[in-house]
Amino acid sequence: MSGLTGRVLDPHSPGWEEARRNFRSCVDYDALIPRAIVFCQSELDVQNAVRWARENNVPLRARSGRHSYEAYSLFPGALIVDVSEIDSICVDGSNMTGRIGAGVYCLDLHQQLFDVGFTVPAASGASVGIAGLALGGGFGVTSRKYGLTCDSLTGVTMVDAKGDLVHADAGENADLHWASQGGGGGNFGIVTSFDVALHPIGYVAICNITWPWQAFDSIVDAWQRWAPVVTDDVSTFLRLAVDGVITLFGQMTPDNPSDLSQFSALLQPLLSVAPPTGINIQAMPYSAAAAVFGGADPVNTKWLIHPHNDRQPFKSTSAVAHELFPGQAITALRKQLEASPPQTPWETNEPSMVQLLAGGGAPSRIAVDATAVPHRAAKFVVQYDAYWTDPADMQRSVDWIEGVRTAMLPYASGAYANYVDSLLPDYLDAYYGPNLDRLIAVKKAIDPDNVFSFQQSIPTQ
Repeated sequence: MSGLTGRVLDPHSPGWEEARRNFRSCVDYDALIPRAIVFCQSELDVQNAVRWARENNVPLRARSGRHSYEAYSLFPGALIVDVSEIDSICVDGSNMTGRIGAGVYCLDLHQQLFDVGFTVPAASGASVGIAGLALGGGFGVTSRKYGLTCDSLTGVTMVDAKGDLVHADAGENADLHWASQGGGGGNFGIVTSFDVALHPIGYVAICNITWPWQAFDSIVDAWQRWAPVVTDDVSTFLRLAVDGVITLFGQMTPDNPSDLSQFSALLQPLLSVAPPTGINIQAMPYSAAAAVFGGADPVNTKWLIHPHNDRQPFKSTSAVAHELFPGQAITALRKQLEASPPQTPWETNEPSMVQLLAGGGAPSRIAVDATAVPHRAAKFVVQYDAYWTDPADMQRSVDWIEGVRTAMLPYASGAYANYVDSLLPDYLDAYYGPNLDRLIAVKKAIDPDNVFSFQQSIPTQ
């Protein structure tokens, strides 16, 4: 493989089996064996990989955090261009700007930026890569205050289909910069770094509040009326799990630490609806909160397992609610969850669930066509998650969660590009809505030969 640079692995290399697997455990990896994986450590490594793939007529895929829900960052016989080792973070504190390597994991991002007093809205998942997250939009527990991840992007540097290095910002290659703000990863090139606007961060308050299942209708209704309109300092999501537990997770990110004491009062519209079975509200440094949400030890943060290994098979899909759920929608959702298929009684780490991610706040004040993200007016995003342990439960679990999404279509439609779903009909329209035509035009201009393609990629026409 002369011409490739970086850390190059093939099927004969030590560590190959681990390197060729992504986050999701129930993928048929034996059907997705790549030709080679190059772990790039510089922009030049990425350029050489793209040029080598084109010269040798080998398909390629870009990979960062390995969290593609459908493993679209893998392909049989392909060259996998992995940027996870391009993981530097540079900060200009005086200008509140930074440059983030495309391979940085979100938990590392949260903690390293916090060390100098800043943050960028990013995912709570510890090993989610910044590249896939930012390019597809990016929700997090500071999103209602500071916007989506892509809203903080001031520029991107990427390798295009010719292997050339391209920079895009508001003044240079502006269309490509626009498309990179929510147009999805792997469509236009391979990003090597992101220029970002940084936001101040210090102490925050987080909550974990539970209710019994019989409070479902009243809590869901109260949450949807409160979560999108509460102060921007508060971002929450509501987990509705088939084990019969309703859980509110959230964070308050105030400008002044003295305001943290107001969090309990802000939660009263929910606490007063039905008696909780558990209340946990804590103030802590933002870095510790990020660790808690990421499932890591907030005192001694470390990877407890390999960061890319999911311990349980799952299937996720999504939709967007642009209006509040009427009573019949809440009832229908509860009945769908109550009809979840029984699982083989093995120990599992997650029950199947539906999660509601609050909209409103800063993302809603950005015009629909200002970035590629179309779902600015969302009251909330709905994530549908089926989990199972026994492989025999897989098909009925997948069928069930797709059935839940379908049943709720009168009330929540479209989809979030980062929750890719191979079974989603009209996926391009669902992900990108009114911004699709412009994305296709950018794709045709930057990658006319469709070098960067995958099963749900943006087409050239």
